[in-house]
Amino acid sequence: MKQHYTKVPLFLLLFALLIYFPGKSYSQCTCSGGLPATPIDYSVTIGLTNSSVLTFTFPQFDPSVGTLSCVRVRDTISGVTTTGALNTGIDTTAFLFQLTLNNKITGPGINITNLINKTYGYDTLGPFGDPSDSITYGPDPVFTDLPNTQQTGGNAAYIGLGTVNFTYKINGGLIALDGGLNYNSSIVTDIGGTIALTYYWCAASALANGINSFSAFRIGNVINLKWTGENEQNTDTYTVEYSKDGIHFVSGGSLPASLSDTTSVSNYQFQYKITGAEGDRLFFRIRKTDASGKSVYTPIKTVVISGATASDYRIYPNPVTKHVNLESPELLTGNVQVSITNSVGQQVFSKAFSVNGANTLGFDLPASLTKGVYYLQVKNAAKNTQQLIKLFVREQ
Repeated sequence: MKQHYTKVPLFLLLFALLIYFPGKSYSQCTCSGGLPATPIDYSVTIGLTNSSVLTFTFPQFDPSVGTLSCVRVRDTISGVTTTGALNTGIDTTAFLFQLTLNNKITGPGINITNLINKTYGYDTLGPFGDPSDSITYGPDPVFTDLPNTQQTGGNAAYIGLGTVNFTYKINGGLIALDGGLNYNSSIVTDIGGTIALTYYWCAASALANGINSFSAFRIGNVINLKWTGENEQNTDTYTVEYSKDGIHFVSGGSLPASLSDTTSVSNYQFQYKITGAEGDRLFFRIRKTDASGKSVYTPIKTVVISGATASDYRIYPNPVTKHVNLESPELLTGNVQVSITNSVGQQVFSKAFSVNGANTLGFDLPASLTKGVYYLQVKNAAKNTQQLIKLFVREQ
């Protein structure tokens, strides 16, 4: 009996292109039910690749947009496999083969597995060296646009201003269910399709809660938080809460409502002193609590603690419909130029701002701007910095 060895090379075709698609309309705020949802969709297209292991990233969910309810991941991967078998024995042998392929997508809280088994034979192969000693099966569509969906909720890995990593793997092999061990095999699998991620989020209670104009910005070693209060009661309390991950918040201090009468607007300011143990960023929100213990919250603001650069400008919300808010981690002074170009490099919008001690710029998009992906450039003349940010525009 000849010595047996098995070769199972997997030839997948080139990891293509990361494409972001603005969100569609879904009916639920959570994946299983709740308030009306606002989804943000991203997708990865897998094309030709020669690797059986792919790594790719999605943007994290910016907690200043709202509260992340859950994350849904879907794939529609198709695969076509060509399998070869060679009799390495000295005798004519009837083989029964089983092909096994396992596609796996993994990310934080996500594990999508698609296992395929396919049987070939019985087929009689001649002795090694004979023209009839081998056979080819396929190309066979072993899986075709098979949708798989999985969801997770409350996972801190998806929240922040960076990226979240996913891995796609395909493994497999050919075994002889009958016919012995004297054979070699080769497998070529071409795959393609889409992997999509959707964030389902709920807007923070910002308009009806009587807390307005909330801002947070850094000056030196201090983070200044400012807001205004309306429709207050003497028993109301404001609590400044901060977080390192955008999910788990702790109190940084409290202020009582300081209204003179229930029709007035009160201005509040709170200073958070940086200790050096905060990490790269902090997330802030204001909680307003009434006498009955009922609480409402502002949207979350993100402040850069270390390594602040021009790239720390942030657009919110993103995707946008009409109005754009551009936020800086520091106070801006002087001339700031904002321009928007489309995907082929044509400038479609430009506006100059003269700023004196503000960290937020707001402007409306022109009505002529259609749904799609654009690039927003910010130039700060005073600091001689500029930055390019990807801007997603929904239908107006």
